[in-house]
Amino acid sequence: MLFENLIGQKVAKKILRQAWDEDRLAQSYLFYGPDGVGKELAAMELAMALNCGSENATPCRQCNSCRKTAAYIHPDFHYLFPRPHPSSDGDRRKLAEEISEMLKEKEAQPHLAFDFGSRPTAISIDDIRELKEKMEFLPYEGKRKAVLMTGAEAMTTEAANAFLKILEEPSPTTNFILTTDRPNALLPTILSRCQKVRFEPLPPEEVIGALVKGYGQDPRAAGLLAELSGNSLGRALQMTGQDLMAERNLAVKLLRAAAEGKHWEMLETIEQVARDRGRPARFLEMLSAVAGDLVHLKVTGKIKNSDRQAELSDLGKKIDRQKLSEMVKAIEQARAALERNVTPKLCLLAACNTTQGEQDAFTSDRGSL
Repeated sequence: MLFENLIGQKVAKKILRQAWDEDRLAQSYLFYGPDGVGKELAAMELAMALNCGSENATPCRQCNSCRKTAAYIHPDFHYLFPRPHPSSDGDRRKLAEEISEMLKEKEAQPHLAFDFGSRPTAISIDDIRELKEKMEFLPYEGKRKAVLMTGAEAMTTEAANAFLKILEEPSPTTNFILTTDRPNALLPTILSRCQKVRFEPLPPEEVIGALVKGYGQDPRAAGLLAELSGNSLGRALQMTGQDLMAERNLAVKLLRAAAEGKHWEMLETIEQVARDRGRPARFLEMLSAVAGDLVHLKVTGKIKNSDRQAELSDLGKKIDRQKLSEMVKAIEQARAALERNVTPKLCLLAACNTTQGEQDAFTSDRGSL
């Protein structure tokens, strides 16, 4: 059955299964909702089903068409996502090789997110022009063309306007599936051209159950992963290879250094985190979780990292409510700034509320990217 491996999302699955069974799929879909709750997995499965060669199971995942789609090499499957756009031919070749390796990893582990470090990423006008050229031809191997665009909010203004023209004059043999966690960042005219399907946040018990039963996680570790990921299965799976306990210790160490004014120790920790590509985003999530527990301690006295209650209680005594509120806000602003490709080191500094006028710092830093 379609989407049988997708956890949760009863409403989204019902809508899409009914449309499939009644042969009335919309030509353009927008799957929207929080990060890591199954939007891209559902989109991939729908794209696979469009050209599946099996009459018994859809998608069967075994036929030549399904295997090619899963490997991102089907000639009638077009996958767009935010990426860097280098200016030189040499850099383009290196990027193409890098993306090729990432796609091989993603085939084996579909939950993986692309990590281009601090390089700015976008879906550019060139990406849309290339797509438009491909849309001019009939399906090559399958019955239909499938276009999957993840992170659709990352389209530049030029790209969005060009893509709108494709949606306005679509090929009758093409289906478009866009995914985003920020639908309001898309052009209203693009939104109006798509049938919108909401993907809901996942209940903690479903995330924990999936981690334990599907991925062999220890129940205690699964609970921590669910908490730190904000009940996002995708993000939780990305964290499974990390030493979460050590990372949590480092987050507590950084917040303590910031609270006690130990700037040298704080800078050493930030340098350590900023050196590893992809780590700052994960570390900011950990900081957010620890800071959230500090807030809970002051308000309710109950925390989720209960094994660290004594240490967090001691740390909480060093940060008054106003300072803690400022720190929580600073961490969230830092996470948003990191998504806008602000340099990781500055984001980590701002998360500790140590930069003077962090918003000004974020703005002035963009010129150096």
